[in-house]
Amino acid sequence: MSVGYESSLPVVPERAGSRPPTARPAADAAPTTPDVRVGVRDVAMVLPLIAFPAATALDASGVLADLGVPLSGEAGPLRHLFLYADLAAVAVLIVVTWAARRFRAPAGALPFLMLLLSFLPGFALTSVGGYQSGKTLQMLTTTPAFVVATLLVVDRPARRVALLWASAGIGVLIALLAMLRPDPVYQAVDTVVLAGTVSITTARLIGYGVVGLLCLGVLVRRLRLVALLGAVALAVPLLMTGSRGPLVALALAGLVLAVTVSGTRRWRLLPPLVGLGGVTALTVATVLPEELTSRFSVLWGGPLDASAETRVMLSRLAAEVFLERPLGLGWGGFGSVVPGGSLIVLPGLEDAIYPHNLPLEVAVEGGLVALAGLVLLVVAAARVLWRCRTDSSVVAAAALLTFAFVNSLFSADLNGNYLVWVFAAAVLAAGGRAPRHDRPEWARPVAVVSPREAGAR
Repeated sequence: MSVGYESSLPVVPERAGSRPPTARPAADAAPTTPDVRVGVRDVAMVLPLIAFPAATALDASGVLADLGVPLSGEAGPLRHLFLYADLAAVAVLIVVTWAARRFRAPAGALPFLMLLLSFLPGFALTSVGGYQSGKTLQMLTTTPAFVVATLLVVDRPARRVALLWASAGIGVLIALLAMLRPDPVYQAVDTVVLAGTVSITTARLIGYGVVGLLCLGVLVRRLRLVALLGAVALAVPLLMTGSRGPLVALALAGLVLAVTVSGTRRWRLLPPLVGLGGVTALTVATVLPEELTSRFSVLWGGPLDASAETRVMLSRLAAEVFLERPLGLGWGGFGSVVPGGSLIVLPGLEDAIYPHNLPLEVAVEGGLVALAGLVLLVVAAARVLWRCRTDSSVVAAAALLTFAFVNSLFSADLNGNYLVWVFAAAVLAAGGRAPRHDRPEWARPVAVVSPREAGAR
């Protein structure tokens, strides 16, 4: 599998006595990216980094467990097989790749270290037990592990492009399974959701596939038409989930991609973006049932339904509490200020309440210091994106980051939105020096000699 970018700057041999070429600043240079070959090994290495939500969804759907029932007699041993396999793969990646680097700190690690330090006051305020302890434990173990693995593995353009292939593959798989194995509870309300999951989980996974295909359609010349048509087709099951947050995130990710890319590639985005908009409007107007269509009316000024009202209430409460207690409530402590009876929660998860908005969650639970750490991380990622904006693989990683971050404004908690940290790490890792074999010819070190030395040679 190979990826063909636009060619690098041409190499023109110097004529005798000619004036040496002058180098242009990076900001003034034409958009150039190296010719990168993405192999199966690259995709296999990045897949565990982003497959955790899909692994938990597949485990919840019971696909593998059902296949194992006739063999083992019970589904218990296979209940969390995908999840444990993914965590094991990430652990192996960390050990192998970090040992190969002789345990040197990877590029892009400093902003995350500052973020972790900014989270420490929140840890001091965290109570022991229940959701708070589980959340804190995950913040100190699995979530940082995914970040470290991403910083170590996604350190070159080939790996960043491999993220697109992995995202596209996961999105297509989840879309097919959702159509073949829908949840009967959601079918009763005319939505298509993978069995064992909720609508926003299915929609997010499919949405990452749409973004991945959209970026591949811009970057990969040989597969441009197939990838762009695939992105448009994959938007249909995304709409059929009835989830609105991923749809908004998809629109903003496409906008970031269109604004950031330069030259003729920007115009290549126009047909697929228009196609996505057309398919969305046509599907909402003609294919989706009226009950499902009414859910999207809030996006163009319609009345808020119960779900949207609850999210607005939680966000407003989080902002008010943050202003009253700027030092924070402690990680997982937001549920202590939510009035009893204002939410419908599952039995046993009464304390698992969060603002459904990542920045507000960091602010209200971690306090002003944690919020400053988050802002520092955002600034660092934006700085790397601006500096590497001529590298299409970095722009694509930023599009995935945008999709993940916008989704974090509507649902899940700090750990549930771990892909925000993963894709931020993918962008920040680009700020380091690219490996020698992945650098374009014009960016490799060149020996400079005087004319007298050249004549002597």
